[in-house]
Parts: sequence; structure tokens; C-alpha cells
Amino acid sequence: MNLQQALLVIGNAQGNELPIDALEVVKENWPEFYPELVRLIDQFVAEDTSLTNEQQAILFFGTLLLAELKYSPALEKCLQLFARSDTFLTPLESVFGDALTELTPTLFYNVVDGNTQALCNYIVDSHQAMYCKASAIEAVFAQYEAGIIDQFILSTHVTRWLTVFTTLPSSTNSFLISALADYCIEYELDDFKSQFISLCDKDLFDEDRFKQAEVKVWNRVGTPKLIESDMIQTQFNVVSTLGAWADDYSEDEKLDNISNEDFDDFDSLMGEGGLLSNILYDENTILENSVPVSSLPAAGRNDACPCGSGKKYKKCCLR
Repeated sequence: MNLQQALLVIGNAQGNELPIDALEVVKENWPEFYPELVRLIDQFVAEDTSLTNEQQAILFFGTLLLAELKYSPALEKCLQLFARSDTFLTPLESVFGDALTELTPTLFYNVVDGNTQALCNYIVDSHQAMYCKASAIEAVFAQYEAGIIDQFILSTHVTRWLTVFTTLPSSTNSFLISALADYCIEYELDDFKSQFISLCDKDLFDEDRFKQAEVKVWNRVGTPKLIESDMIQTQFNVVSTLGAWADDYSEDEKLDNISNEDFDDFDSLMGEGGLLSNILYDENTILENSVPVSSLPAAGRNDACPCGSGKKYKKCCLR
């Protein structure tokens, strides 16, 4: 298989299908492929709805290969690619799907090569990215976790970010303030404690991302850090990671089918003539037997959902 044939295979990959052999060919021919990836990035930056489905697939896999190969010359192009609105149903989200939030921290970490200043500039820029800016923040904290930058450099970045986020209030900046508070607590940057707590009276936090109550407690001792928890993969492999995702999706589908079967059984029991058809659930009974959401145990994004569905938290109640 030559490179052009490999790109045809990648462009025509369906659903959770992984074009493993084609990706190997791309890696073997990386100097020839990378200019094609740059061309696709430039086309997407110029007009983000102009790519065909086949081109989007090549862009998706090619960008993830940058993380696997730790291809630092692509940092500038990566930052250009992700400098746009990245919320649900945006063109960027349609290309990268779950990878937009799950894998961009790993991408930024692996291509940055210690140049956290470039990530810092990206984070404070005026473009509309929200999740990807948060991913860049995570990548910088992971650089600190790995000992690539020291606490002085990290604190300098945090000071700059916090100044920009609080000067220009917006829903995006509220999300980023909350993400930043989360990681400052997790990495024990206690010099920022009073500053974040003082923001609690200014309605600047995104409560869905990180609650003010958690800021006031300011204690995450023992919480696994980003690299430690594998939220950022320093040795990233496209095939193994996406293969694990495909397995997760298969399990989710099985669980959905089981849930549907259980619902059908329950419906037959509760329906007219069913064994439980005479049971009535009034408002008081429902309230007495309900479990407050606040009493459910906390879960990480990749943990089993505390609701008991059997799915990962990120694919269930977190959504």
C-alpha cells in the first residue's frame, strides 16, 4: 500500500473502524504526508465547512498522529486549527467529536516541546475556543507535573491567564476560571488561594465546571494529577487509544440493549394485567424513595457513573 492508497483507506473509514495498516503507511511516509496535513489545516482555517467527509477523516487521524509522533514543528498549525469555536455542533466538533475534549490536552502536551509560552499566548488570545483553551491549560500544568517547567514559570502563566479571564467576563472565561481554579487546587498553588476565593462573590465561576464551594474548601490533596491519572498520555498511541474507545462504545451499546430489555420486562409487569399493575406510585412515595443527586459519590470522567448505569461517567450523567 502506498501513501495515496493509505489516504483513500483512511478517508473511507466508517464508524469506529480503525485503518490500522493505512496509519502505519502514513507514519512510514510522514515527510511526504505532513505537507498534505498542513494543506488540510490551512483549508479548514480558511473555511471550516469546506472539507469533504474524506478530508475530515484524514485531518482527524493526521492531527492525532502529531501527538503520537511528538511532532513539535506542527505546534503553530495545531494552535491555528483549534483557535475557533469548539462547542457542540461546530465544524471543529464535527471533525474531532469526543477527541476535542478528551485528546487535545495530550496533543498539546506532546507537540509543545516545552514551549509553554506559545500555549499561554493561545489561551489569552481573543478567539472563541473554550474546551481547547482549557486543554491547553491542562497541558501546561502537565508540563509542570513532568518537571519540564518550574513553579515560577507556571505561576507566571496563571497570573496572566487570571488577569485576562477576570478582565473580560464571558461564559467562556467563566468556564476557564473554573478550570484554572480546579488545577491550581489540584497542584497546590496555594499562593492563588485568596485571589480565587475573593472571586467567589463576583459570580465569575461556571458551577457546572467547578463549584465555588469547592474553591472555598481548597483541598484536593491526594487527587491524581493529569499525567498520573492518564488524562494526559505522554506516550500516546492512536490505534490503542481509539481501539479502547471502540471497545467502550461496544460495551455501551450492549448495556443500552440490556437496559431496553429490562424496560420491556418492567413495562410488561406494570402494564394492564401485569403482576405489578396494581402498584401506584404517588408523589410522597417517589420523594421518600428518591436519592438526592448531591448524595451520590463523586466520580472522575472515566470512572463508572454513580447512577449505576454501568457506563463511564463522561458518557452518562456528566453529559
